[in-house]
Amino acid sequence: MTEQALNNLETALRPIFSDEEAVYLARLLYSFSPNDTIYYENIDLPDSLKDDYILMAYEERLIVPQSSRPGGAWEDRMLQLESGALYIMPRVVRKLLDLAESNAAFDPSRAIRQTMAEMDEHAVSELLLYFNKLKGHSVSYKVEGGLLDTLNQGTDPPLDLHATVDLFVLLGMMSPCTRGPITSGLVWYEINPALYWGE
Repeated sequence: MTEQALNNLETALRPIFSDEEAVYLARLLYSFSPNDTIYYENIDLPDSLKDDYILMAYEERLIVPQSSRPGGAWEDRMLQLESGALYIMPRVVRKLLDLAESNAAFDPSRAIRQTMAEMDEHAVSELLLYFNKLKGHSVSYKVEGGLLDTLNQGTDPPLDLHATVDLFVLLGMMSPCTRGPITSGLVWYEINPALYWGE
C-alpha cells in the first residue's frame, strides 16, 4: 500500500470515527496489506494503543479472531490480545478497504459485487438486491431467520436460501448469532456493520 492509499483509507474512515481513531484504525488495517490474516505481534501500532484498536476493529467486524473451535459465528470467537493471536479479515471487508484505498470512500454495494464476481457467482444482482432488503429490515445489524425466508418469497424466482446464506457467511457479509434466549426459538443473523458505511 502506498502512502496515498493509507491517506485515502483515513479519509474514508473520518466520517465514521474521530480523526485520531481514523488514523490508528487505518494503520491497523494497513498492517494486513496485502494479506487477509495477521498475527498480533505484526500489527503496526504502539503497544499502548494496539489492544483498543484491535477491539474496535473486531466490534466493527473488520477483523475476526481465528476460530479455535467449530462454528463460524463471529460472537463465538474468543478475542485474544497477545502474541500469537491470529486475526482474519473477511473477504468482503478486504474488498471494501481496497476500494476505499483507491477512492477515499466506502462503497459496500461495489465491494459485494466484486467479491461475488471473484467467486464466479452468477446471480450477483439478485443476491445484492436481496441482501440490501435484509439490511433495510435489520435492527442493530441483526435480522431474524424467518425474515430471510419471508423476503426470499418476494424474490422472483426465489433464491436457494441455504446456498445464499452460506455464501453471505463465507464472504463475511453476515454471521449466525448463537447467543440469545433459547426459549425464543428464533435464529438470528448479524450483518457486517461495515457494509452500512458510505450509505
